[in-house]
Amino acid sequence: MPEEHRAALRTFLITPDQGAAPSKSPAPDRRPTQLPLPDKPSIAVLPFQNVTGDPEQEYLADGIVEDIVAGLSRLKWLFVIARESCLTYKGRPVDLQQVGRELGVRYVLNGSVRRSGSRLRIGAQLSDATTRLQVWTQRFDVELTDFFSVQDEIARDVTAAIEPELFAAEHQRFESRQPESLDAWGFVMKAMPHVWSWRSPREIEAVEALLRRALEVSPDYPRAHSLLAWARATAVHQGWADMREGLVEAGALAQRAIQLDSRDPWSHFGAGYVHMMSRDFSRALEDYAKAIELNPSFAFAHLLLGLTCGYSGMPEDGLRHLATAARLSPRDFTESANYSACGLCHFIAGRYDEAADCERRAVDLNPDFVTAWRTYAAAAGMAGRFEEATHALSQAKRLQPSLSVEWVDKYHQIVRASDRAIYIQGLRAAGL
Repeated sequence: MPEEHRAALRTFLITPDQGAAPSKSPAPDRRPTQLPLPDKPSIAVLPFQNVTGDPEQEYLADGIVEDIVAGLSRLKWLFVIARESCLTYKGRPVDLQQVGRELGVRYVLNGSVRRSGSRLRIGAQLSDATTRLQVWTQRFDVELTDFFSVQDEIARDVTAAIEPELFAAEHQRFESRQPESLDAWGFVMKAMPHVWSWRSPREIEAVEALLRRALEVSPDYPRAHSLLAWARATAVHQGWADMREGLVEAGALAQRAIQLDSRDPWSHFGAGYVHMMSRDFSRALEDYAKAIELNPSFAFAHLLLGLTCGYSGMPEDGLRHLATAARLSPRDFTESANYSACGLCHFIAGRYDEAADCERRAVDLNPDFVTAWRTYAAAAGMAGRFEEATHALSQAKRLQPSLSVEWVDKYHQIVRASDRAIYIQGLRAAGL
């Protein structure tokens, strides 16, 4: 709203009619009405503060915020307040709880922009407006070369960093609640931290139970369908479930998610994983590409796209996608999976020492990561590191007692028979 209009509006609201008789009724309460929170997570992105004092940096700060809002708006599960509604807070101190009440949001993102020579520092903070507690804070330092590319890069990185933090905050909010008090979103949030853990069959069963409860509450909830498809396919991936039965159910769930919402990147993400598990790599690549098209900051989709490239014999392409995933999400739950996927790509490329080193880092982060132990054993066996190979194989067998040469040849996701033969050779060297 132009400044002259705001001034006119303020005059209209506070200037009394000089000729009117005093009213005996109390003056109306003109404080902003508290808006109810939406039935899904909600966020407002406030204008970033230009702390350099240089008016030219206002354009940079405004452009970054505009792109962050656009990126967050791609997250179908998130309610994002329009940029124009947040501009009224520009240039004045704000109380986060008041912002939350006035805009009807649970989360508020604010930040600052500082330029020093050719370098730019962006500070961003995500807070729960209902409690004023800070959920996440991070600084981004970049070399200011091309204005527009830097603007896009920062907005993409901030969006990618916020999504897992919001999941963690929402999980914490629902963790202690009793099942009878949860809606479909609450059941999904209780399941989310365990969906990616790959620790044990029991944990996957608990995840599936939560997601099925979500579908009992809301049978047409796309996210619950796509995550349940992921969980069923994960049980197959780890060797904990029957391949045929597990993938048939996972495929039906994934297709149902797409039917319910083809514009949700998570729907295509689940479908891509099922296709990857079925060695249907062309369709897997299509679904992951669609998920990334719908949300370019979807770090886990980049990761699974990289892994799919590795399985299908394109390790260098896979490593490029994995580098993107690591840059977008360097410190969240995907770190162990990223190391393991890199190890698989190095293995397919014939770099067995590099593969073993990556898998070792993956299992250091997640000691119950059976797919990482399998590839660690095969890579160390091919590299002649037999003591490591024997230990890795024992851990893989602990987590997957059904592991055998026959299982790898029949069910492993490596698509080319020649690559599977080398993988089996490494496992034989480890003692399989």
